[in-house]
Order: sequence, then structure tokens, then C-alpha cells
Amino acid sequence: MAKPSKKNKQAAPPPAEIMRLANIIYFRSQVYEHTEWMGYKAAKCPMDMWVYQELMHKLQTDLLVETGTLQGGSALFFAQMFDLMGRGKVLSIDIDLPDGLPEHPRIEYVKGSSIAADVLAKVESEAAQAASVMVLLDADHKAPYKHEEMRCYSRFVTPGSYMIAEDTCFDAFPTFPEYGPGPAAAVKKFMQGNEEFEVDHSLERHLVTFVPGGFLKKK
Repeated sequence: MAKPSKKNKQAAPPPAEIMRLANIIYFRSQVYEHTEWMGYKAAKCPMDMWVYQELMHKLQTDLLVETGTLQGGSALFFAQMFDLMGRGKVLSIDIDLPDGLPEHPRIEYVKGSSIAADVLAKVESEAAQAASVMVLLDADHKAPYKHEEMRCYSRFVTPGSYMIAEDTCFDAFPTFPEYGPGPAAAVKKFMQGNEEFEVDHSLERHLVTFVPGGFLKKK
């Protein structure tokens, strides 16, 4: 039996309820707790990481700012993607930087609260030297903090690039209802009357994502 042609065809999206349940099952399995990049924990959804490298290449990102370092697995992933691109730097920010983080010439770790004045001054200095800046917010996920992060970091994102509010799945699907108002609530508040950013749902095309409604593209 001949296979159907894939030319000019796109798979129909699954019903929203199927997507919601699939994401809840995936998140609740806590498989992300055992997800590593080159031996370093990277507590992210691999589907999202694939999208991130697509964006980095497409946008020719010069600076990727990450809040929330954890054990440095994602910072190393981004740095090695930059190696393949022959350009770029990772600025990874956390209030607590543990010993044994991966070392790489493209990674600079910054210790401190992501919304502290000195940390923001550092980001501003680095962003001023970059032509294309992308921001991933993965620090404290409580709605007030996440909203303040978005308010502070939105100015560093270059037009056409993205500010990504990690783990909107907490309260969007929700995968973590006991957490209370989280990243999705922060995004909703940030986007109210906001004409500078738009939500890009096309980046959720791999179906399983920790960032539903959290890919914010700067116009």
C-alpha cells in the first residue's frame, strides 16, 4: 500500500484535551528529574530544547540569557549549540550557584537574584553588545516574581526574538495545580494591553511542552 504524500500536508492538531492530558502525564512522571545533557542535569522538556536550538539558529542569537541555572545542563546545551553556530554567549543567572557547574568558554555564571539591580545592570551591559538576544526565564515560578522578571527582562529582547516564560504548564494545563498562581498567570498579566509582544503558539508544535502559551515573540 502506497504511503500518503507528505508534501503540502500538515498533521491535524490533536484535540486540546488530549494535549492537556499528555502534558500532565509527562510532567507528573517527573522524567525531567532524570534528564541530562552531557552528564549534567537539565530539568527541561527535550521537545522544548529542540525548539530552542531551532530559534537560536534561525535568529542567529548572540546572547542567550537564562535565569535559573540548577546544575548547568541547559547552559552547557546552549553553549555547545553556539559552538556549532560559531558564535554566541550564555549568561546563566541564579541566586545559588552550586559547585561543579560545567565550565565552557561561552558560559558566564552570574550569582544573585535575577531581578536584583546589579544583576540587571550586568545583563544590560551584555545585551548592549549583542545584535540578537533571547531570554529564558526559569527562576522562581511564583506569579508575582515571574511577572517582575518579565517586566525587567522584556527590554533586553531584540525585535523578532523571544522571551520564554518557562513552566507555564504549572498552571496553564495545569500540571501542578497545588503550586498556585504561577508562570501562566504571570504571562496573562504581562500580556494584558501589551502591544510589544505576541504569544507564538506555533512553537508548541511538538505537542508535549512545558511552555504552553509562554513563547513570547517581540514584534
